[in-house]
Amino acid sequence: MGEVILSGMPKVIVIGGGIAGCAVAVELAVRGASVTLVERNQPGVGATGASAGILAPQYEADASGAAFHFGVACKEAYPAFVQRLQELAAWEVGFRTDGMLVANHSKEEEDAARRELFLQEAAGLEGEILSPSDARRIHEGVSRSVHSWLWLPREAQVDSQRLAVALADAVQRAGVRLVRSTRVMALLTEGSRVTGVRLEDGVELGAAWVVMAAGAWSGEIEGIPTDLPVRPIRGQILRLLPPRPLPWTLVCSHQGRYLVPRVNGTVLVGSTMEEVGYDDRVTEEGTEILADAAASLVPILEDATIVEAWAGLRPISPDGWPILGPDPELDGLLYATGHGRNGILFAPLTGRAVAHLILDGETDVAWEAFRIDRFTHEKRGRA
Repeated sequence: MGEVILSGMPKVIVIGGGIAGCAVAVELAVRGASVTLVERNQPGVGATGASAGILAPQYEADASGAAFHFGVACKEAYPAFVQRLQELAAWEVGFRTDGMLVANHSKEEEDAARRELFLQEAAGLEGEILSPSDARRIHEGVSRSVHSWLWLPREAQVDSQRLAVALADAVQRAGVRLVRSTRVMALLTEGSRVTGVRLEDGVELGAAWVVMAAGAWSGEIEGIPTDLPVRPIRGQILRLLPPRPLPWTLVCSHQGRYLVPRVNGTVLVGSTMEEVGYDDRVTEEGTEILADAAASLVPILEDATIVEAWAGLRPISPDGWPILGPDPELDGLLYATGHGRNGILFAPLTGRAVAHLILDGETDVAWEAFRIDRFTHEKRGRA
């Protein structure tokens, strides 16, 4: 990766103010690095603030894959991550561990859930299959007509909208320089090393290190030497006001629909996964799909009022795993992107891994499965 520190503590530019970029920036800044964060909007406003904030590695990932183990480790790191953010920002982010119920709508879904549980239990995680009546002892509102329910007692959540505010405060209080209302157009290079970035107004910022954390826009920046296969996927979310407050337990389906309660008594319902490019509009079809899914999981939500709807663009890689670590061709360029719908969950170890690689040249975080050249290796293997 070249020389770790060129003169004193390194100068780093982080491109993108979502949770990945903010986590990297804070981790670097509290260790003394000179960090500039470039973000077109307020930090946290993009996919981070538009998400529901589920922290659910057992629900989200195949237990035989590296993303599952990374997610489990990230959730274990979350209490310390939240504590640091809250101390910097003086702002509570609503971290809770109340478990999750996942609807098995058929015998086939139940069988698949049992197979996943077997692998998860080998990793020391808990879970069980419940009858509808037993599930209602945990959450009185869940549907009686579902075949069975998967209970994951250790799954968690964070209030992503409060988290977005905390991120904006934390990066500034950690001493990060914030460059807003502009975007990075291109990387600057000298030989095989990055030397900074050029902004859309022509201003050039110099740095020994650049971290690519621009989410769904990461691949749009000129000068990246490696094909960066990140594309946007639209996710629509509703906020419902139910007839009465619901328990804190997360309620989900295997089709990616989920209900997330909030402290003000509303419930977030997500999410669609739509290949529509950079179109972040809310649609009538998406609203109907989510409202129907909510009522099928918790029937009293059929009478809920829709109070808000929005959409965000998630950065997805071809295999659904994040892209982390150094570029193999351009020294000083590192990636922290492609987190998909797990950006909130993966933040703690993303920040730690990238900061350690810059400051120490190594890290104890198991990030190697997510390096960008895995896609190059796949292409060579098919050739």
